[in-house]
Amino acid sequence: MSSSTPERSARLDPIPGILEILDRAAMTGTNKLGLLLTLIDLAPALEGDAPSVTQTRIAQRYLEIHWEHARPYPYGGRTVTLRQSSARKRRSDGTVADDTTVMQEIHGLRELLECGDCGDLREKPLEIVERRLDGTDLQSEWKEAYETALAKVRANLLRNPVRLLQRLPGDPEPFLYDVTSDKSALTFLPGVARSLTRFAGVLRPLIEFRFAQAVMRINRETLQLPIDDVYSHLFGRDRIMPSPKMRQGLVEIQRGQCIFTDIRLPKAGGSLDHVVPWSRARLSQIENFVMTTPSVNSSKSDSLLAPAAMERWFQHIDTNSGELQECADEHGWLTDFDSVRRVALHIYRALDASTGVWDFEYGIQLLGVDGKRAVLELLSSPASST
Repeated sequence: MSSSTPERSARLDPIPGILEILDRAAMTGTNKLGLLLTLIDLAPALEGDAPSVTQTRIAQRYLEIHWEHARPYPYGGRTVTLRQSSARKRRSDGTVADDTTVMQEIHGLRELLECGDCGDLREKPLEIVERRLDGTDLQSEWKEAYETALAKVRANLLRNPVRLLQRLPGDPEPFLYDVTSDKSALTFLPGVARSLTRFAGVLRPLIEFRFAQAVMRINRETLQLPIDDVYSHLFGRDRIMPSPKMRQGLVEIQRGQCIFTDIRLPKAGGSLDHVVPWSRARLSQIENFVMTTPSVNSSKSDSLLAPAAMERWFQHIDTNSGELQECADEHGWLTDFDSVRRVALHIYRALDASTGVWDFEYGIQLLGVDGKRAVLELLSSPASST
């Protein structure tokens, strides 16, 4: 009787494949979950049906996501560091690593900021840290330390989650990406980037919640952590919002009015809204922020804009681009409308015409074929963003 090698399982569709990862993949830490979040964040900015993204860009975004997780967690009247790996590995020098590579490197970068009298920057997004260090005495030392950390994270990603993420019981074919022959990039399989873009609003909170559960489990020997607090600590949006002073600057740029309804904003300044919703894409550029009334903010919530609202947003950018740039410069904030526009373009391309979008007069309405065409035409014109 002859034996034969078991056949590999058929290729999974990307979304069921991700659900299989969440349900069945072996994990001792958060590396695989972090890679999933990274791929979801990068997908909307990629061109083509089967785009490639470099290992360096993946490592950069992976660092940016985890940078927020290194903040001390308040616990029982003190602060503690939340570990993200239950595995303890012995280093070549005899010491023991008790956390993921990315978290170890981030703690080193945070120490550098504190020693360089820039400790306040530890609470800012990593992209803003780099911007505010430009021209300072710490800039060259930071750049060298960051590049070293990036190289270590890039190498570790290739050894662990990139290689193992799609390895599931039944040994299915790769269903998200292939690694290029020189191992310098990942190539999304056809249609995967579009699927990740289309379903990001559902996938991201699910993966983030599993991430928080994993951190809670890893730390439970010493800490009794409520899941809601851990989730908010790791992924809450409040800590990467503009300061009250910058928000007031946005109110002044908008002449004290909501850009969608022309209603006067409250004296307290109103509510800050992500034009491209935070649940869809992690865009912190100043152009993606507008001040609205609380009722508008509540009505829009995490919805994308209908064509008429999209036109008003573009008019706001066209009219006030110079003042927005000045406000960003004053507060050391990010500014890049073209990046926001391109991400929004890919998100709308992936939408079904039956998707609900927000209209400032009628609330949530179907996008429709004509509405999708109008939005894509607007977003496809770089000239409108100048």
